[in-house]
Amino acid sequence: MQLSASLPSLAEPPLLGTVGEAVEIRIARSREEIETLRQAWTAWPTHRDSDIDFYLMIIQSYAEVLRPHVIGLYRNGRPDAILVGRLERKQVTFRVGYFRAFRPWAHCLTFVYGALHGSASSENTEILVREVMKNLKQGDADVAVLEFVPLDSSLYRPALELPGVLGRDTFPVAQGHSILTLPDDIDGVYRRMSGVRRKHIRSGIKKLLAHASGTERIVCYRTEDELDRLFRDAEEVAKQTYQRGLGVGFADTRDVRMRLELAARKGWLRAYILYLGERPCAFWIGMFYDDAFLSEYLGYDAEMRRFSPGMFLIMNVIERFCTHADGDAVRTLDFGLGTAEYKEALASHEWLEAAVFIFAPTLKGLLLKLMRTTTRIVDGTSKKILGSTNLLSRAKRLWRDHLARQTQT
Repeated sequence: MQLSASLPSLAEPPLLGTVGEAVEIRIARSREEIETLRQAWTAWPTHRDSDIDFYLMIIQSYAEVLRPHVIGLYRNGRPDAILVGRLERKQVTFRVGYFRAFRPWAHCLTFVYGALHGSASSENTEILVREVMKNLKQGDADVAVLEFVPLDSSLYRPALELPGVLGRDTFPVAQGHSILTLPDDIDGVYRRMSGVRRKHIRSGIKKLLAHASGTERIVCYRTEDELDRLFRDAEEVAKQTYQRGLGVGFADTRDVRMRLELAARKGWLRAYILYLGERPCAFWIGMFYDDAFLSEYLGYDAEMRRFSPGMFLIMNVIERFCTHADGDAVRTLDFGLGTAEYKEALASHEWLEAAVFIFAPTLKGLLLKLMRTTTRIVDGTSKKILGSTNLLSRAKRLWRDHLARQTQT
């Protein structure tokens, strides 16, 4: 069976644009072509994930990346908007809960978090989404993924509605993205909590301090010459976490090293490790970018759980942010996507985002859509059943404990 055979589809409409205005699409497929966009790219506000230098580092370091794929929309010869992506050949994972139900190999156009730069007008977003659909129809990839688009953004709805029924993502998964706008002092963080939660966190801090007997210390690693120590000590903790069982989170790999090496060179790296004596017990690794601390990796020694070392580290680091103890004017703490108890306790704002898939009009694209739809139905139904019986959080905790035990054997 020829999986790449195209299915019938309607002709693409012409580019939109006001009368007398020349609208053109150019796609940057090499590093040299990317550099021609640097001036416009850096002039537009951006997220760290779509920062041009961070993007180029990913292109260089990740083995699955085949080439850049940045769609530029030009008006009268000047860039008006870009959609930042890359072409990859990788295993696309479709999960039911923590289980990886399908992992087919596919060519994927991955558009990074914060991919849209420049004018986000409805006209521009429609043109850009139609160009993605055109690229899929031309055989550039089997599927396109727009990574975690805010549901209230101008890009979300056209990405869902413009593709036909066979190419549309039927069940996008909305996830919360939470941040903390930092108050003037740590008491401002505690005041936002319920009395029960505040008491619980402070009790955990007292228990750890009593257990540590004055041996506790927190070290912040920032520079390239500190990376070997950072990786050695963070790995001691990470290998015991449930994230390791899932194949996610911090690991001493080439990709993570290049990621943190760039952060250190750019002055972004902020990696905090909690030690009891010489024993590393918890880490919180992130990047300081545009007055925000972006949380990257968080983990703690499972054997120390009763002392809540992860929350102890988090609260101490937040206090350092509030007092500018390390010289950083952090205004926002970005916890990223997903739910966790510490996020519920600390976040001041949350909004919904979803990864949006667009499937190629080919048999391979239809197969990928079938896998995506099937896993989403099963996952959603399972969560509803468990949620109605209050078993969902318990099931997650039991599975995480199981994974943590597996990593320690």
